[in-house]
Amino acid sequence: MEQLYQIYLASTGVSIDSRRLTDGQLFFAIRGDNFDGHDYVSAALDSGASHAIIDDAKYQDGDRTILVPAVLESLQLLAYHHRCQFDIPVIGLTGSNGKTTTKELLKVVLDQKFKVHCTRGNLNNHLGVPLTILEASLDSEILIVEMGANHIGEIEALCKIAMPNHGLITNIGYAHIEGFGSYNGVVTAKTELYRHLSDYGGHIFYNPSDKVLVDNIPHNASVTAYGLDIELGTGHSESLEFRIVGDERVNQTKLFGSYNLTNISAARTVGKYFGIADRDIITAVTAYTPANNRSQIREVGDVRLIMDAYNANPSSMLLSIESFTAMKTDRGKVLILGDMNELGDDAISMHRDILALVAKSNWADVILVGPIFGQARKADQYSYYPNTANLARDKAQLANRLKDKVVLLKASRSIGLEQIETLFS
Repeated sequence: MEQLYQIYLASTGVSIDSRRLTDGQLFFAIRGDNFDGHDYVSAALDSGASHAIIDDAKYQDGDRTILVPAVLESLQLLAYHHRCQFDIPVIGLTGSNGKTTTKELLKVVLDQKFKVHCTRGNLNNHLGVPLTILEASLDSEILIVEMGANHIGEIEALCKIAMPNHGLITNIGYAHIEGFGSYNGVVTAKTELYRHLSDYGGHIFYNPSDKVLVDNIPHNASVTAYGLDIELGTGHSESLEFRIVGDERVNQTKLFGSYNLTNISAARTVGKYFGIADRDIITAVTAYTPANNRSQIREVGDVRLIMDAYNANPSSMLLSIESFTAMKTDRGKVLILGDMNELGDDAISMHRDILALVAKSNWADVILVGPIFGQARKADQYSYYPNTANLARDKAQLANRLKDKVVLLKASRSIGLEQIETLFS
């Protein structure tokens, strides 16, 4: 591994995609469900890869191919080896909802004082975590590593690669139930981060109002609570406002949703823990512009779109609808909701629960998209389309229905609701 590490240090980085690698990178020939990276070894070397890491001897070709027992394990071990070179704070972050937004808020806050390296996009799985670590330069002062999971044991495995010494679980909701087996399975999986930190003398940041999280903090763990001295602002704006208790100033963000208050609070508390002044934290948070269809407010022609359609589960959809209900606006409100996936046998009943919540408020319009909502709704309950493509075909009618409205888009990523934005641009 030390020999491979020296080759890595002399390279320009690591890639697992021959189409996107740059000159001088190491190419790891990863196998997936529908592909084998070994089939692209020649293409990677021709594209400028310095070396290709393989575990099938028939692809060996000179000094530029390095044969290892297992490519994936070697990638993960190399990342662990690189991690061991750092004596700095490494913040592990997981949760059912809000982890990517919280990660981005943590970064902009900690950037005020430190050179921070964090997970790019949502590279948070068994491949994304080692790639994140291997992208960190040796002069990094803080690492933020987002960790995702859909089975018990995955967070524990990712912790053994990243070795976080600080950590945060945003919340635990009904996400990926199909993989975890039950809500209790989700709790067991997510709190693997807490148990790792406790075992290795790390520090936990936690939300004291979340009983599930509080009940799963190991005895004698080192902890800091957040959310105790921050509250919602006046509520006069369509975007989230907050203020620090004892300070009359109301701070306006570019985020949608009151549920993001806890994400802001987490970032503020972590920032203060590492010595960043409140004024700098507030400046960073209010300047932050969300991306990738997460809590974004966009003006598209005469329609105001709230893009919260990167992903969805019953917990996050409930919070989005509740925040949208409470939002102050002089426009009519429209809901466009798409299916929530990976809910297993409870999928239809959970979609019916969402429809029961929707029915409690008056809306200018409600549009449902996806086969699960199609099964869950009552006959002729709200407008229904089997998929986003069918909805998009009614462009003229849709434009008329949404004209001068504020529209919440919420669905699992596979539904592709973000395509609706292109109809008005």
